[in-house]
Amino acid sequence: MDRYSTVAGQVSSHISSGECAAAAARAAAANLIFRINYENVTINHPNGSSRIYPVKKVLENCTDSQSEYMTVMEGGSAPDIREKACIHVNVSRISDIRTLRDNVQIDIRYGNLFLQNGEGIAALDKYALRLVFDAVADCCEMSDGAQLLLITVKSPEGMLIAAKQAMGQSTFSGGITLLGTDGIVLPVHMRDISDSIDSQIRSQTAQGIKSILVSPGRYCAKIIADSIHVDLKTSIFCYNFPGHAIDKAVEEGVENLLLVGNAGKLVKLAAGIMNTNSTAADARKEIFAAHVSMVGGTAVQAKTIMGCVTVDEILALLGNWGLRDKVMQSIMMEIDRSVRRRSGGKLRFGVALFSEQFGFLGQTPDTRNVLIKVSQEQYALSLKMK
Repeated sequence: MDRYSTVAGQVSSHISSGECAAAAARAAAANLIFRINYENVTINHPNGSSRIYPVKKVLENCTDSQSEYMTVMEGGSAPDIREKACIHVNVSRISDIRTLRDNVQIDIRYGNLFLQNGEGIAALDKYALRLVFDAVADCCEMSDGAQLLLITVKSPEGMLIAAKQAMGQSTFSGGITLLGTDGIVLPVHMRDISDSIDSQIRSQTAQGIKSILVSPGRYCAKIIADSIHVDLKTSIFCYNFPGHAIDKAVEEGVENLLLVGNAGKLVKLAAGIMNTNSTAADARKEIFAAHVSMVGGTAVQAKTIMGCVTVDEILALLGNWGLRDKVMQSIMMEIDRSVRRRSGGKLRFGVALFSEQFGFLGQTPDTRNVLIKVSQEQYALSLKMK
């Protein structure tokens, strides 16, 4: 029978091992993608009840490429978790999809996510699987990216619990089964993301850093390092909110800000768009088409741009027409004006755009001068981090 409890007159929903896994998965994904440090994750139910699951970060298993959180299953009724099992979920980036095991599980709704049962886990029922996939997919959606991620669910005590259950029986599952519900993991709140940006900037300014490196994420990291010799390891990630990062930098007294990243995201700054999530605004085609016209392109060329799907497709066409450099120079001048308006002239800044396919694309006028200051201070910071 499901277990409910009453807190301050409110009904709190039942506890399930699948929800524990989903809570840990949400915390791990949010930490990996957004550097958010959750202590609790809330799961709602259609009947209006909810349950708050405390989660804990497993520090030794958290790096730039993976994050792991755990929660303790307490108060549930399912027999395979009566021993207060610890349920861990590790979310890691997939560098080569060919290295995945043959038995990884997928959800046809999310082509970028894969799940495997780790130590002490025999299986997840269909409801638990859906909860875990949804918990991670929401973070991916908020990041406006479909990065390949591997979700590993494990329980260190699971094997022992399963062995105790198998006593007197003819079968031994080799681990516990996680049981899910019709619960819904609350979406990542924009406030959590902005708090993460604030925390990253304060962490550097508290150390006396006055010249910061900002990027939406790790996109084009190698090309950026090869082109302008800055390492994104010390970068402040602004995700889809470069405008918020600029505001916070001004508030914290930052003197130099270098913003670098993929053109598909940062080109939106040319239209004054400071929330670059495609669900909020997407004017990439319009920006390129307008600047094609501004540098002398034809109406047919502008119309062709409007029929493109990706920025790399647009850049390829511009290259074929011999217009790429002119268009990018025009766009960078507009980005310079847009960022200058946002910062109110209270800091020196540079913006540089890149593409995985076409490399370095353009920079705002003061980028080289800002780059010198940022490189010096960020290199010193990287030595402290070793």
